Amino acid sequence: MKKRSLIPIAKNPKGVTLKSERQTLQIAFLFPLFLSLLILVLVPMASLLGLSFTNYKMTGGRFRFIGLENYIDLFTDKGFINAAQNTIFMVFFSVLLQMVVGVAAALAIQRMKRLRGLVQALIVMPMVIPPVVAGLIWRILLIPKYGGIHALLYGIGIQEAPAWLTDPVSARWVIVLVSVWEWVPFVVLFVIAALDSLPVSPFEAARIDGASFWQELWYLTLPLIKPILSMVLVFRVVEGLKIFPLVFSLTQGGPGNSTEELTYFAYSEGFVKFKTGYASASSMLMFAVLLVLIVFFYGKKSKAK
Repeated sequence: MKKRSLIPIAKNPKGVTLKSERQTLQIAFLFPLFLSLLILVLVPMASLLGLSFTNYKMTGGRFRFIGLENYIDLFTDKGFINAAQNTIFMVFFSVLLQMVVGVAAALAIQRMKRLRGLVQALIVMPMVIPPVVAGLIWRILLIPKYGGIHALLYGIGIQEAPAWLTDPVSARWVIVLVSVWEWVPFVVLFVIAALDSLPVSPFEAARIDGASFWQELWYLTLPLIKPILSMVLVFRVVEGLKIFPLVFSLTQGGPGNSTEELTYFAYSEGFVKFKTGYASASSMLMFAVLLVLIVFFYGKKSKAK
């Protein structure tokens, strides 16, 4: 026997319940979001996926369906393999340094009693600069003989400055360090917020028991802010893969192709060599790897819960 609700459902004169009206209103509010998602994300992704199975070129002419040929060619393409290796190097070291420096800076700022607001405001400044502008600023600073970094080194007695952007090894590290300079503030803001929300009683108990700063950090602070650190790590890995603006403004993939990463490789193939189908396959492969990483992380996180 069906239980009848004791609370009457209000109806308007036309006989439509308020519950159905609310649902209709919710759908109406969400419809523009779904429409924009469809137009701006799903349709371009579908067209990109379709192009990746063709030999289409921007120069025109006929193109045909070639199946997985583009994807197979990518795995034997030395340029793509080099770009993948550069991407792994840049993302790994830039994210690692961002997390370490960011956590250390947040711990230092959180303990400050004076000028904390001013320091937080100043430390955020690199993050609000557009990546292309940040790259151009550092490119000017690193100009041999005339740049600001060379003048600084000359002032402390170093006559010959390294060839920052013309040496393959130093060029990759320059991109990593500029990325760290720009995005450490992102880590700092989240970690400071996490530290400010921590309960005081566990730390007081630890101090009474004679715990040192490092013991507090390792056994209390880091475990308590682990969820925030995990979220920040995912954000930074995803954003780290979008390092194209820095590469484009600092080195344009050079010297040679020593700093060419996956997004720059796709740009070069699509807009320099006009091999749109091949560039689409490269982009889709990168998207697939990124999607797998995100699904793996959130799957692991849900299992932990």
